[in-house]
Amino acid sequence: MITWMQRHKKYLIITIWVSVIAFVGAGFVGWGSLDLNLSRSSSIAKVGNHNIDIQTFRITYDRAFNYYNSAAYNGQLTEEIAKEIRLAEIVLNSLIEEAIFLNFADELGLMTLDSDVVEYIIRDINFQVNGTFNRDLYYFSLQNIGLKPNEYEEILKKQLILTKVYSIILNLPITQVEKEVFGSAMFLQDKLSIATVTVEDNEVSLSDNETRTFWEAAQNNFLTEKIYFFDRAFIPVSKEKLDEENIKAYWEETKYFYKDTDDKIADYESVKSQVEAALRLKNVTESEAYKTTYLGFKNSTIPAQNNISVKESSIEYDTESFQALSVGDVLIPIKKDDGYEILKLTKVAFPEPKTYDDAKAQVMAILKANKKSQLLVQKAQARLSLFSGTNLGFIGTGTKNIPGFTEEQTSIIIRNVFNSKNKRGYVLVGEKAFLYDITDQKLPDKNMLAANDITITETTRQIKIAEVKRKAIELLRPRYKIEYYKTEDSTI
Repeated sequence: MITWMQRHKKYLIITIWVSVIAFVGAGFVGWGSLDLNLSRSSSIAKVGNHNIDIQTFRITYDRAFNYYNSAAYNGQLTEEIAKEIRLAEIVLNSLIEEAIFLNFADELGLMTLDSDVVEYIIRDINFQVNGTFNRDLYYFSLQNIGLKPNEYEEILKKQLILTKVYSIILNLPITQVEKEVFGSAMFLQDKLSIATVTVEDNEVSLSDNETRTFWEAAQNNFLTEKIYFFDRAFIPVSKEKLDEENIKAYWEETKYFYKDTDDKIADYESVKSQVEAALRLKNVTESEAYKTTYLGFKNSTIPAQNNISVKESSIEYDTESFQALSVGDVLIPIKKDDGYEILKLTKVAFPEPKTYDDAKAQVMAILKANKKSQLLVQKAQARLSLFSGTNLGFIGTGTKNIPGFTEEQTSIIIRNVFNSKNKRGYVLVGEKAFLYDITDQKLPDKNMLAANDITITETTRQIKIAEVKRKAIELLRPRYKIEYYKTEDSTI
């Protein structure tokens, strides 16, 4: 029984998520069939009677980009990467699926009244102050995300219709049998015998000839960093005492920017210093000195105060925007804590191959890491054939800590062990190899299932909803004609 479960549990775990992934990523559109009719330029596609306009696409794309950037790319997602993962296609496909359901709603005679939209907005806590709808906060919030009230309300109207459709086709009960099946897969436990293999620095050696040969073959990969050189002028904030009445008035105007830990508007006194600093910067932009200095510096009638150089890897500046600059170009004033900085590009030092001496440390680090990795695999494989380990006890998907490994590394180990069809194996984690042998398995008992009932129920519900929604799309898609239109949007 243990052997069979070990061979097949990969599929017990994976199928829990497969329908969700399939639904999100399925049905990539065929971009080669886009229509060149420019009269349709305000829309990107049409599904049945519903257009998908470019603005809706851009809003949805930005939301998806920000989500992926935060959740999966740790703030490092670029447009180039977004194109590689075909984010635009994923977004468009999701909008097409929404449009399919909107067409289905038309067939069912479902609609959203203006009163439904008003009630939803009034009840939305994001637009409330002390539990009461605040019109100023509503307009301010929409302005902050670049939407007009009528645009937001039209989007909201569609979402409320979709909610009604989903409530019809997705309001399915979760049975006890389904919970037990998914709960068993989620909380299956393995008893492991384990060992850890490492490679010490003194086990790896490099000769100068080996390092030089590697550099000669790949020297174009070891480049100096691109550097931008600027003349600089600075417009400082005024140090004069600000009138209390003006500070408070500015706080009233911008108070929605200042939130406490409960996401409520912060008390004036607690953020007064921040408001004062913001007001000083605002006074700079409204002053004649701001315009005079910027224009004078741009026209070379005001000399530079000093020079600076900025490496392309700098996190202080948006160096990506520098790429479009030419020598002599002047950037719009850059806000600093104590004023505004104006930069004029004077020179660009482009990357060029490093000399061997400059690149040697980097080359050695790469070669040494490669050699250690190769040796680690060799040692792990050799040790695995003569396995003798320490009893770790039972582990499951909820295990957070394996001795000698961080929580993140433990997560990697657990995922690999439970996705493997092999009873014995190893997982490379950083500079270590985690060796394991599964000696026993057990299904969760009733107490464990009961303790995790909320998680199991919600996971089962989401999987069931995703699968039913996928099947609904599969059945409804042929009913409505889908047309793709050509646009000038660089994203797509």
